[in-house]
Amino acid sequence: MFGYTDEAFDTLEKYISGERLAAYYRLSRGDQWVAIKLYEKNAELSGALYGVIQGLEVTVRNSVHNLMSERLGCDKWYDRFHFANSERAEIDLAKDSLLGKGQPTTPGRVVSELTFGFWVKLTSRIYEHTLWLPHLSRIFPIRVNRAVVHERFVLLKTLRNRIAHHERIIGRTRPLPTEYEQTIEAIRWINPIVADWVEHQNNFNELYAKKFPKKRPQPAAEGIAAAAPIPGE
Repeated sequence: MFGYTDEAFDTLEKYISGERLAAYYRLSRGDQWVAIKLYEKNAELSGALYGVIQGLEVTVRNSVHNLMSERLGCDKWYDRFHFANSERAEIDLAKDSLLGKGQPTTPGRVVSELTFGFWVKLTSRIYEHTLWLPHLSRIFPIRVNRAVVHERFVLLKTLRNRIAHHERIIGRTRPLPTEYEQTIEAIRWINPIVADWVEHQNNFNELYAKKFPKKRPQPAAEGIAAAAPIPGE
């Protein structure tokens, strides 16, 4: 079991950095123990939510890829469709990245190499008449407005990027349970079976509900067993 000694706290602050911990100290009103526990909980919840967002990202990109391959009659549909310069540049960058790693630029690899931001951009207004109305709207069996889809994807992309950069996701304006439910809902827009599976194999709700002692456990005196911390608030 890890010992939360004064030396351990000083070491953690040094290597995590005071700047990164500053937001947790604000949330804990300066309580060192609570700040560290909040940091730990942020890491746990980030891991859980990243898996859910990954489920969304994979579902979106493969849905687009499968549909566009069928409708354009080519699995390299991204080379045939007339993208805006910014998206065309992202496709070229993805191919160059694969070549730089000595990997072939197969359709599956190119699709996987493209960022979530690329797929989000395909639901933006500039593609409403060329991509959304004739093609992508068919990905969603439940009729969903393009603007609603795009707004949701942008919000979830922001959450994804915060997690990817190890930033704080707890204590923000949008409650994490809401972001979790909105991610599952976005997957459900495309396929309810995939949404149920992602929800089933994820432990976000369990981790979110887990409490930690608000008081730092005191080290046991020599020869005396330490009392177990009281769970909950």
